[in-house]
Amino acid sequence: MPPTSPAAHLELLPATAHLRVFEPLRAFPVAEREQIAALPQHTAEEWDRLEASALWQRTLRAVTDPFPHGNSEYFRTLNVLSNAEQPHTLYCPGQLQARTLLAAEQVEESLRTEVFDLLVPPAARQANASRIDTERLAADLTHLHTRTATWGIPLSWFALFREDDHTEVVHEQDRLYTVRVHVPFAQAVERLSWAIETMVEHAPQAPLFEELGALGSWLESFDDESVIELDYGALAEIIWPDDSASDLLHGLQALEDADPTMAAAAYRRLSNRWLGPRHLGRAN
Repeated sequence: MPPTSPAAHLELLPATAHLRVFEPLRAFPVAEREQIAALPQHTAEEWDRLEASALWQRTLRAVTDPFPHGNSEYFRTLNVLSNAEQPHTLYCPGQLQARTLLAAEQVEESLRTEVFDLLVPPAARQANASRIDTERLAADLTHLHTRTATWGIPLSWFALFREDDHTEVVHEQDRLYTVRVHVPFAQAVERLSWAIETMVEHAPQAPLFEELGALGSWLESFDDESVIELDYGALAEIIWPDDSASDLLHGLQALEDADPTMAAAAYRRLSNRWLGPRHLGRAN
């Protein structure tokens, strides 16, 4: 039986963070704009519960099949102020079909074939392939609005943020529900460009350099008036308050200042901070 309470839908899932890009309405095709206007609006917390409930329903089907069936597109919303201080709404599509397919591919790479076939049976994969709208899938994969990380956050994500960015700390009774950090797109890209330039000059062989480059490539297709959101999800209760963005900034500044000792110290702080969540992930 699936969990019976909304909170249980979330508490029994892996601790997952999301990096989302919310775009202005004009960035979407005309047909999607009409669809957006007709859809009911939900809060971020309501969307979290709806997504978790749908995930449990897919996971606990009588016949093992974790893929979505017949789901229409949905859009998370974010209300912000424009440069002219006028309120307007930005949108992040769920793109569930594309994200589920990518998740299945990642699981396949990490498991033995016989184990993967038990979790995601060949019959379910074949049925899902027959349901896929190939044109829509291709469009979503080239313009995917959400990145996901479980039991940890890629260090490259923190290059987009600073400690004084707009932060929303969400509590639910005595529990830290999540923390969401928002940054204007242009500001985030400027920070990322500086981080990449610093790594090019001082540490081009480091894995972080490749991660930063991949992040930059992903962001190239989005509207300049977008907003980027880092949603800690259940990781917030494990790791918040989190100084990762500051530590990464200090480490990059130390590289720029030719101070390898300070750079190494910042990297150690970053690595040690995320050891706990990774151990929890392995235990689960």
